[in-house]
Amino acid sequence: MARIAGLAVGFYPSLVLWSSQGLKDGAIVFSLALAILATLKLGQKLNWIYLVMLVAALFFVLALRFYVFYMLLAAIGGAFLIGMRALTAQSVARQFVVVLALGLSLTYLGVTRYANLEFARFGSLETVQRSRADAARSAQSGFNQDVDVSSTAGALSTIPLGIVYLLFAPFPWQLGSLRQSLTLPEMVVWWASFPMLVTGLWFSIKHRLRQMSAILIFTSMLTVAYSVFQGNVGTAYRQRAQLLVFYFIFVAVGFVLLKEKREEKARRAQEEREASRRRPVWQRPLPKSHVADAPLEG
Repeated sequence: MARIAGLAVGFYPSLVLWSSQGLKDGAIVFSLALAILATLKLGQKLNWIYLVMLVAALFFVLALRFYVFYMLLAAIGGAFLIGMRALTAQSVARQFVVVLALGLSLTYLGVTRYANLEFARFGSLETVQRSRADAARSAQSGFNQDVDVSSTAGALSTIPLGIVYLLFAPFPWQLGSLRQSLTLPEMVVWWASFPMLVTGLWFSIKHRLRQMSAILIFTSMLTVAYSVFQGNVGTAYRQRAQLLVFYFIFVAVGFVLLKEKREEKARRAQEEREASRRRPVWQRPLPKSHVADAPLEG
C-alpha cells in the first residue's frame, strides 16, 4: 500500500508540475507530509527528533499558508486526544508530554502570536467572501459566482457543489484550450481511482480509525474549507495537490483490497479445480453441456 501511494505521489503529473516549477505548493505538501509522519511516530513512541520535526513542519506550514496551520494543528491535537493506540497510562502520559512540549515550543517561537494576528486579519467569512468573489469573477473558469459565503448559511450551502469541483474539476466540457486539455489524462486516472478511494476510506474508518485519525481529521477539514473558499477551477485544481498526497493513501488501500479480493477468488477457484481432479470419475460434476443434454426424469 505504501509503495503504491508513494509511486502515485511521485509520478502524478500535477504534483510533478508544481514541484518542478518551484512553486510553494511542493514545499507545503512536503511540510504537511512531514508533520503527519512525525505525529504518527510520536503516537507510537516519544522521540525528541520527531518532536523537533513536527514543530519545524508546523512553522513552515504557518509561514507558507497560515490557514492550513489551524487545520493541521487541530488534526494533530485531535489525534493525540483520541489516541492512535490503545489507551494505557503510559500512552496517556506520552501524549500529554507531546502536547505540552508542542504548545510550549510554538509559544516560545512566537508561532501562536503570529497565527493569532493572521487569523484576526483574515479569519472572517466576510474576508473569505471577498477573496472568493474575486477569484470566481476574474477568470473564465469561475463557478458559483452568485454565492455569498459571508454568512454561515451561505457557506454551508456552497459546500456540496464546492466539494464536487474541488475533487473532480476540471470537467471535460471546461477544457477550452490545449493547455487545459493536457490535464485530461491525469483526471481520467483520478476519476477512475475514486471508487478505490471510497473503499479505502471506509476500510480505514472501520478498522484503523485511531491510527488514521490525524489524516482523516486534516483531510476532512481542509476539503470542507477549500470547498467554501475556492471559486475558481484553476485554483481548486492547484490546491487539490495538498490533499492528493493523503487521498492517494486511501486509493492505495482500496487498490490493495481489490487486488486481495481477486487473488482470493482465484485461489478458491484453483482449490475447487484441484479438489475436483482428486475425486473419482463418477463423483465429478458433469460438464454444463452434458447436464443440459441429460433427459428429464419424470
